[in-house]
Amino acid sequence: MSSAATNPLLEARGLSKHFSATVPWPRETPGFGAALRRAFTRQKASVQAVSDVDLTIGRGETVGLVGESGCGKSTLGRTLLRLVEPTAGQVLFDGNDITKVGADDLRALRRQIQIIFQDPFASLNPRMTVGATIGEPLAIHNLLAPADRPARVQELLKKVGLPPDAATRYPHQFSGGQRQRIGIARALAVQPKFIVCDEPISALDVSIQAQIINLLVELQESEALTYLFISHDLRVVQHVSDRVAVMYLGRIVELASAAALYQQPRHPYTQALLSAVPRVMRKGSAAAQRIVLTGDVPSPLAPPTGCAFHPRCQVQDKPPECKTTRPLLRVLNNGCSVACHVVGE
Repeated sequence: MSSAATNPLLEARGLSKHFSATVPWPRETPGFGAALRRAFTRQKASVQAVSDVDLTIGRGETVGLVGESGCGKSTLGRTLLRLVEPTAGQVLFDGNDITKVGADDLRALRRQIQIIFQDPFASLNPRMTVGATIGEPLAIHNLLAPADRPARVQELLKKVGLPPDAATRYPHQFSGGQRQRIGIARALAVQPKFIVCDEPISALDVSIQAQIINLLVELQESEALTYLFISHDLRVVQHVSDRVAVMYLGRIVELASAAALYQQPRHPYTQALLSAVPRVMRKGSAAAQRIVLTGDVPSPLAPPTGCAFHPRCQVQDKPPECKTTRPLLRVLNNGCSVACHVVGE
């Protein structure tokens, strides 16, 4: 049994985040009045970035989150931390519903939940020294006496592999990999329990990515951290994750242990996703043959009825409910969870 079931740290229940937007009226609307309306007004719409997500992360676990660009991965990560407010649902951290806490309690909660951003330069204040950047969380949360904070900053710099003199320098004086180490040190400053790693290596050179991944793995062991690891790189996700969640158009369509998901993906979208990555599967395995999906990802402004993946699904002779009924994420006999009408036990 996974740690998520026996010792959960974070749980999302029916979590949704929809953004309001304005879009042009349909062009096919006939008449002069309709033409004027199209020219001078717009209609309100809702972007369904994250819809009805259930996810449990156990203490000390790393859950990978993968999917195409725009599927809602980063929005889900930020909603879990309440960096953006959820539209519906609950987020339970240590058994407490953090979607209902006030500003003061949320500020205290920030000590336990942190994020490592994708762009290591845009996430750092160019006017602040590295020492001030890493020490800022200590001041915000009133941790340590002011005279003791520089020593803590030096300790954090050492943990992430940066020299002591880095504290007096500015972000533009560092490489991309070094800047990401600064961001990691800032996240560690308040000794959090849970960190969302929002594509922490995608902006880095390939030669540096392995160093950052190894650092995150080492820190997880030494600091007793729990990760939600968001990435496009399926090989990295396989390496660092205990379980992997596959997201499509704002919903999780498959959730399984990393070993089970990469050896025998069950959802048709997961099969297509893994087949697109060279050498990610062994020859002769379920996803070894390349699957080319037709069409584009549907718009989150108007997702398809039924299963959101059905317009692009490669399965032949799909049942009628694929177009009419949204499949729920259900647990199979092997412990994997899949949202698909086609997949059997």
